[in-house]
Amino acid sequence: MMLDPWILGLIIGHSALLLVFSLGLINAWQIFRGWDYNSSAEKQFLLEKKTYLVSTVMNFALFTQILMLFLFGMAADELANVLPGAMCAVGTLSSNSYGFALLDLKIVSFFVYFIWLVVNYLDNQIETYPLVRKKYLGLMLLYPFAVVETVLLFAFAFDLDPSVITSCCGSVYNAATEGLGGNLAGTSAGFILPIFFSIVILLLLNRFVFNRRDAGKKWLGNLLEFPLWIAFFITAIVVIISFISTYVYEMLSHSCPFCFMGAEYHYYGVPLYFCLFVATATGMTGGLLETIKRPETLAEKARLFQKKMNTVSLWGMLAFVVIGFLPFATYFMKTGRLI
Repeated sequence: MMLDPWILGLIIGHSALLLVFSLGLINAWQIFRGWDYNSSAEKQFLLEKKTYLVSTVMNFALFTQILMLFLFGMAADELANVLPGAMCAVGTLSSNSYGFALLDLKIVSFFVYFIWLVVNYLDNQIETYPLVRKKYLGLMLLYPFAVVETVLLFAFAFDLDPSVITSCCGSVYNAATEGLGGNLAGTSAGFILPIFFSIVILLLLNRFVFNRRDAGKKWLGNLLEFPLWIAFFITAIVVIISFISTYVYEMLSHSCPFCFMGAEYHYYGVPLYFCLFVATATGMTGGLLETIKRPETLAEKARLFQKKMNTVSLWGMLAFVVIGFLPFATYFMKTGRLI
């Protein structure tokens, strides 16, 4: 399996990005340790030139790492064609103990990389680079994510065995099956839907009511956005598996969150997940931008960018709700009943 084009592509890509990340880490440490914008020494001049180069390279590396999440999903789906028993990406990921662990880490990495890219973008807007030490400290803290991702990818690739029958999505996401997949598939719609829509309403209230009051409550409201968006993402995934998938496939026995991303279902899952990831990433990042208070020039740019992020997150959330519940509405209008 190591010679499979998809596996080779992932390994080469991750290895190259880790090398770039490692070089960026070395330079980030040098900048973090020696940065002093008020200094007129030659060393500071060299660091200023270096920080522009490093931030540009890391923008490319982290953006590519984000894209690797979607490439990994595509690879898992393609590899299902050569693994006995696998019908989609679920079979590939469940073929060993590293698949879903790697996917989960990639999802977390998607959001933390996105946050760093936004902070880096804002810092580069100000001539004095006021966030340079903080963003490079953050970059050093992100390095373990890239290392563990690469290690898990190698472990996953080495452990793939086309001679071993793996589980299909029908058995993994089955209410009668023990494990996380079975528990998610068996979650009652009467339980998860009220929680999901309560979070949606809280986000809307926080955006249009709490954030329009005095500065103190607005600051608190923006900080609440971060945990609320995390809760939105988690409950949305449960809703996709336990409720939305039922109406996409129009059967109770099929709750796979991957199959509907294929041509058979008109790539329905692509815009669904796109809206979910974009809404969550921009929403949680927009809330964190409230913590930027100084200098005033940076705070002003952060507030303007925050408004844009909040708009994107709001429309992304509404688009997710519309796209997600369209199969339910369509089925109910056609049949007049629930599944």
